[in-house]
Amino acid sequence: MSFRVSLLAVAVIALAGCSMFSHHAKESAPDVAPVHQSLMKSITGDIRYELPQPAPADAYLLVTLADVSRQDVAARMISEERIQPVGASPVDFLISYDPADLRDGVDFAINVRMQQGDKLLAISDTRTSVLGRSGEKGPVSITLRPVP
Repeated sequence: MSFRVSLLAVAVIALAGCSMFSHHAKESAPDVAPVHQSLMKSITGDIRYELPQPAPADAYLLVTLADVSRQDVAARMISEERIQPVGASPVDFLISYDPADLRDGVDFAINVRMQQGDKLLAISDTRTSVLGRSGEKGPVSITLRPVP
């Protein structure tokens, strides 16, 4: 009988020890965007165009933000946004970027192209400076010219 009492005492102590380390479910974190995403910024604007014929159904607008600080090298792409389908002019846009990607650049520009596959239909032929020295944070208006 003393063996049974001892075995029962060991079982009670073991179970008591388990209850001390109860299975705490991790509290679920609130739905918060990661810090990196919450630091993203954006520039808004509109794109105006006039084409000899309506934009094809499979046409798209390619909006880019690039560092154009150095004239001796190709512009460094910071962000790109594709808009499809192309609606009636004007078309609103929003391009997001990470301020850390601006690095030490001082001149930035937004460029827009309308394409159908690899075929260029229209392009912005005027530099649209933003951020950096220009200080322009949007909204900006960009006009596309048809490509002959």
